[in-house]
Amino acid sequence: MKPVVYSGLLSILYLVSLSFSQGKGGRWEFENNGLDTADWDMLENNGNLQNQASFSSESPVQQGTAYLWLDSSKVHDYFRIEDSNDLDFDNENLAMSAWIYPLVINDVHYILLKGRQDSFPKTTNYSMRILINKKLEFLIRDVNDQAQRVTSSFTISEGQWSFVAIFYDFSAGKVYMWNDPNTSPVDTLDFDQDFFSNGDPLSIGTWFRSDPNNPSIKDFEGKIDDVRISGRLEDVLPIATAIESRTPETDDNLPVKMDIYPNPVSLSQRQDGVNVQLQLLNHPEPVSIYIYNILGQQIFNATISNPYTGQIFRWSMRNHQGNLVETGLYFVKLEMDRHVYFTKKVVVIK
Repeated sequence: MKPVVYSGLLSILYLVSLSFSQGKGGRWEFENNGLDTADWDMLENNGNLQNQASFSSESPVQQGTAYLWLDSSKVHDYFRIEDSNDLDFDNENLAMSAWIYPLVINDVHYILLKGRQDSFPKTTNYSMRILINKKLEFLIRDVNDQAQRVTSSFTISEGQWSFVAIFYDFSAGKVYMWNDPNTSPVDTLDFDQDFFSNGDPLSIGTWFRSDPNNPSIKDFEGKIDDVRISGRLEDVLPIATAIESRTPETDDNLPVKMDIYPNPVSLSQRQDGVNVQLQLLNHPEPVSIYIYNILGQQIFNATISNPYTGQIFRWSMRNHQGNLVETGLYFVKLEMDRHVYFTKKVVVIK
């Protein structure tokens, strides 16, 4: 390949990779027929109205020119986004927010939920809901099919727009909750639970069921707008808060570092694969290495139980099934003690 052509290819791949490095999730504002308008996620997770759900611009409007309208006289109306890796979170930070206008709170009402109610075991990767006592709750379902939850101290009023936001700082074992986008969190709650992705839809305004005769449960009644999901707090709550963003990549005192070479790496020449070299600065902990493709799909992972300084892990450029990967851009994530310290790019060429 000529140098100028190769340089141009790397530039294109780098520009494409920016969207991945920004994060996952989505944003739904509802004046555009349910398109995902987030500028921080990788995929366009566009959704669809279900049953008699609709978009409305009838006053009062909180954000933009329209909102999702879920009529309390209808049943099984909600907004559905099909499953994608961009919407799944696995033991990592998770932030979500929305503007809501509940008409009635007489039961548990789901604002959003990633999962399915009628499966066994049930699946709930994450959810935000209102309890019958009008408090906000964050809920996940653990590996034992048990619901794990934390609840706000504040309540939500009927018949008016309210802002709600939740941030699960997985690394710190804390959940923060807001009812005002311009202030510090109202609640800081201990929450140290693993949570896992699933293959089910993201439903806004309900808990999804696959039964066509009863496709939803615990429906929200009223208006929902500007729903945001991300792995970064600043994407869902842009105003400065008391929670500091973590940028460990700039910290010279990190307990672990990694170098990747050769990069680019050639499939045809093989070059013995991609070398991931570790540098440990204090007492070693088990190190996990995850490799993702450009679609954000995890294609390989490995754990080093007793790492040592200078140790080299070699990825043979094969996926979980043992097949050689295709040419393109890949991402190597290093995690230790539940902290993600690095995500670096590697280019695989012919």
